[in-house]
Amino acid sequence: MGKIGFIERLPLKRQLILTFVWIMLLSVVCTIITIGIGMWWLSKSSWIQPANTYESQLPEIAQYVRSQHALILNPDNRAELEKRVPADGIQYQVVTVDGKPLYGTLREQKITTRDALINGLNKTVSAGSSMGFGGRFLKIVPVTSVDGDLKGAILFQYKLEVSGKSGSGFNWANLAMILIFLVSPFLYIAIFTYLFAAKFGRRIARPVHELIEASQRIRNQDLDFTVSYKADNELGMLTESFENMRGALKSSLLREWKLEQERRDMMDAIAHDFRTPMTIIQGNVELLADTPDMIRSRAEVHLKVIEDNIQRVNRLIQDVQIASEKDMEYFPLRGEEVILEDFLRDKEREVGYICHSHRAEYSFEYEVLTVDPMTPVYMDVQRVSQVLDNLIANSIRYLPSEAGWLGVRVQRQSSALLFEICDNGPGFKDQDIPHLFEKFYRGEKGQTGLGLYTAQIIAEKHGGSIRALNRKEGGACMVFTIRTDASGLSDVHI
Repeated sequence: MGKIGFIERLPLKRQLILTFVWIMLLSVVCTIITIGIGMWWLSKSSWIQPANTYESQLPEIAQYVRSQHALILNPDNRAELEKRVPADGIQYQVVTVDGKPLYGTLREQKITTRDALINGLNKTVSAGSSMGFGGRFLKIVPVTSVDGDLKGAILFQYKLEVSGKSGSGFNWANLAMILIFLVSPFLYIAIFTYLFAAKFGRRIARPVHELIEASQRIRNQDLDFTVSYKADNELGMLTESFENMRGALKSSLLREWKLEQERRDMMDAIAHDFRTPMTIIQGNVELLADTPDMIRSRAEVHLKVIEDNIQRVNRLIQDVQIASEKDMEYFPLRGEEVILEDFLRDKEREVGYICHSHRAEYSFEYEVLTVDPMTPVYMDVQRVSQVLDNLIANSIRYLPSEAGWLGVRVQRQSSALLFEICDNGPGFKDQDIPHLFEKFYRGEKGQTGLGLYTAQIIAEKHGGSIRALNRKEGGACMVFTIRTDASGLSDVHI
């Protein structure tokens, strides 16, 4: 889109006012210019005579009168005189010394006394004088004898006004010029109204078309655009509101799409977590089926393992229900007092089943520091077991096909537990370690999914932490800690 001009940024009301002012101003200026040109043209035309046309002819007529002397008083000389006096512009009257009319085109007696005649000789009398004659002008030219004696006078009456020349005729060019004089103001108003209205329409059409295009793109589920029109007027406010709506809609949809994707990924992660208890259950069932004469006490141990893992499956089913309704960071904890040795004995048995199925060696160590081993710990058994299962499953995945090894070490401290899961696999890339616990991080070994991210949340909700490192001997280690008192748990449901 192009740059927005100063006028376009103004409020629409002000734009309309300025548009009207410009239309009237330009119309007046052009009308004045047109009339000026027209008057100049008419002044050069043979059809129009200037106001002083007849007045300018009087000196020549007066010269003729003086040359005729007293002969001009004779009516027989009327024809010669009227050849020089334009009848359409000048009326005349030949009078005696006492003002008595002898002949002429003026019927009314204009001079009544000799003194009035003498006082008006060689003068032009206007309507403003004491001898006013109805707005006309009167010039008195004396008639003398050859010896210079005053014998009478001739009165010439005329008007100062623009008029058409007699005999010039009337043509269409003159009519067109008159019509232009009359209609030019309206014509210019119409022309400038059309031009400014078209420009004003284009200014309005620009944001309107942009909004129409934007609405069509939204209808086509395309939100990757911006409404660029910016102005401090009503249209600018409209486009800004539309852009804010588009941004909010895009954020809302992206958030919804992200949550939906996270729920799907969490379902995948939970489905992955199902494998461990199901593998353990399957291994124990097969063992019981293959050993029908197993003594009851030993069979009960295997049945207890099956029962515990069924409970873990039920807990994962509850997670599926939670994932369908809530954010994946919502992990309610169910804290309880647990005999740690019993819990670890079951986990050691599970690790043995898993490593045996993958033909891998394993070690399981438990160390107690400054605490009575039989003192219960407070934790969410299922969640802590979920973390261990995730970390063990990740290690198993990257064990070498031959001579694989998995080691688990648990250290009990005064109010905390430290779990360390190590293997002799390829280990982590240094650039991957800072990002392993991010959601859906994709490193050189592929996407980590939600397992480590979920493990971090569970550890933190137990008041602990989790970290990754590489072994000096080769392979990877995961170390996480939890607090074992009730104050360490958050979002606890009992």
